[in-house]
Amino acid sequence: MSKTPFFALFLCTLAVLGYPQEQKASHPDSPAERSSPSPRVTPDKEPSKPALPADYSEFTISKHVHEVNLILSVTDSKGRFVDNLTAGDFRLLDNHKSPERWTYFQARTNLPLHVILAVDISSSIRERLRFEQRAASHFLKNILRTQTDEAAVVAFGSTVQEKTAGMASDVNALDAAIHALQAGGETAMYDAIILSSRKLSEHRGRTVARPVIILITDGADTCSKSTLKAAEEAAFRSEAAIFALDANSIYETNPKGRLVLEKLTRETGGIVLPAREDADLKKAFSTIEKILRSQYALGYPPPDLEADGSFRSIEVSSTQRGLQIHARNGYYAPVR
Repeated sequence: MSKTPFFALFLCTLAVLGYPQEQKASHPDSPAERSSPSPRVTPDKEPSKPALPADYSEFTISKHVHEVNLILSVTDSKGRFVDNLTAGDFRLLDNHKSPERWTYFQARTNLPLHVILAVDISSSIRERLRFEQRAASHFLKNILRTQTDEAAVVAFGSTVQEKTAGMASDVNALDAAIHALQAGGETAMYDAIILSSRKLSEHRGRTVARPVIILITDGADTCSKSTLKAAEEAAFRSEAAIFALDANSIYETNPKGRLVLEKLTRETGGIVLPAREDADLKKAFSTIEKILRSQYALGYPPPDLEADGSFRSIEVSSTQRGLQIHARNGYYAPVR
């Protein structure tokens, strides 16, 4: 497809493999939709529902330099994941204003996954480490696609340790890194989130991907050099969704760490899942796998964007009743 000189300067193109037959996606530049307008979101008018091409085996997404890319998931009143919504089922506000248009919308997105598995190896989880290793290894083997997805392993006790040289799709190497973990020390969780976020940001490059941090911890930070606020900011800047596997003891009725995990996940578009017993942990990884296969992806040019480094809120709701949207609640504007 030809581009004007302006778009030649400001657009980069990436190829994305889609789900065959059942995937629902839209993009104004895809060959089957060149005559279809971009979905528009306005306070008094719902975005038009884009026409769906018959074949989604391969398509192209063009990304603006100052485009916001948002990954979200949806659950119904019973906690079941909903993956068959269209662009017209969503309303979005960026900094309390509606974007003029959406540049793409994709249901059951097949965008590449970039996963950081951050494992608490403090002394408090020593007895459960072996099962956590087996569950984490099983999860990565099930979810990673060697052609598109990559992961890394980070361990945190009194210090934060990178257990893989970088992001990798070699499941055997990741498995070896996971099983080499040894427990001991305190808990530097905030530092681990900052390191994980930095790794994801550095690896982002020019492509649109789904950055994810999976924390296995009780959420009780005891020795980080950084603060919770700094960890939150780092996660926002990396655009990572944080999923937390709550490893608090079953005898803890109101653990403080749980509140921290709920805050981190809620603001970044993830969720907290119980992982207090072996059966919980296995189920939690299974749930994350379902979420990652049921996500939506959309992009839009933010309205009235100023390069002042300020935090801009994102509010997403559904036109259908009883649905809950899980998405990050903002991002930081660029700086001149």
